[in-house]
Amino acid sequence: MQISDPRFRVAAARRILYRGGCDSLVAGHVSARAEGGDSFWMSPFEYFDETTPERIVRLGLDLEPLEGSWEASPAAQFHAALYAARPDVGSVIHTHSHWLSVFVTRRERIGMYNAGSVLFYADQVLHEDDGSGPAVEGETLARKLGDKHVILIKNHGAIVVAETLEVATIKALMLEQAARYHLEAERWGGSEFPEAEVLRGRKAYEKHFLPQMWQANLRRLRRSDPDLFESLDD
Repeated sequence: MQISDPRFRVAAARRILYRGGCDSLVAGHVSARAEGGDSFWMSPFEYFDETTPERIVRLGLDLEPLEGSWEASPAAQFHAALYAARPDVGSVIHTHSHWLSVFVTRRERIGMYNAGSVLFYADQVLHEDDGSGPAVEGETLARKLGDKHVILIKNHGAIVVAETLEVATIKALMLEQAARYHLEAERWGGSEFPEAEVLRGRKAYEKHFLPQMWQANLRRLRRSDPDLFESLDD
């Protein structure tokens, strides 16, 4: 297996999220659109830090199992719906990380309180379950998301979509940090960045920060998670 294999990349994304404080027990999931566009690779039920490439499964957009034997979450349905609705999306990540889960007890978008939060400027939508159906029903979420990249689900967690798995992973990591900065800065009477600085900072973060963060976190995994790399060819 090569390091570019989507099964390895999904497993690596899970380990990066775990190391960054975005673990969601055996819930939460990471997926990446497969080559050809009509199927996707997805993580199974397990802790984020125990995911290995051979446990990743491939599902069709109709949720038909295509590769792998591990059990995928029923929430695969909203991954499939988002891929079907958004041809530009190459990865979907759902977490219930600590600070994010605290933040979404409010009906509010994450503010621009730290440098990394600029990644989410004008790119968040809110979703609240009224109890009449599933909280994360795929077609509903796809309509709600529109052309944005983050859904904050009240009293639940968040969904992050992006054009690549690498970008989605780092954005999910930064969303947790942004939620924490918002809550703590607000507690101390902090204020947000002015809009002009947000717009300038976002361009720099998208061009330089996101790709460098994936590579840096992959290097750290070689030291902290050597078992992840055992499936790679020498």
